[in-house]
Amino acid sequence: MIMVESHGNPFATRFEPAFFDRYLKNKPLSFVPPGCSKDTEAIGRATSWGLLQIMGETARTIGFRGWFGELLTPEIGLEWGCRYLARLRDRFLNTGGWEVVCRAYNGGPGNAHNPANTYPAKVLEHLPGGVWPQEGF
Repeated sequence: MIMVESHGNPFATRFEPAFFDRYLKNKPLSFVPPGCSKDTEAIGRATSWGLLQIMGETARTIGFRGWFGELLTPEIGLEWGCRYLARLRDRFLNTGGWEVVCRAYNGGPGNAHNPANTYPAKVLEHLPGGVWPQEGF
């Protein structure tokens, strides 16, 4: 996933304007770190961060309370990206395998079963032997 998301660049960031407009623009925020403006927080939530390109909004939803720039530190970004991936694995692995888990990671849980999402094939290209991990992973 790292190679698909960030090509191995721990400093990768990507602002998602459509996500910002749909979910964050002019909407109240449940948490803003002390010393941060609401506008800066909203932009950070609409940005993908670090090796696994975890969305700021997703990181906040699962409990991240630091500054978004901290997600560019590999250990921190990987921890929060893997926490989210583990949640999706627990929710979707038994109902569709790793393809469904990958779709949920890439497009949100609402897109987990969307076969038009080609993200799983991109991830599979980078896995040893081109096969998904065993169920016990």
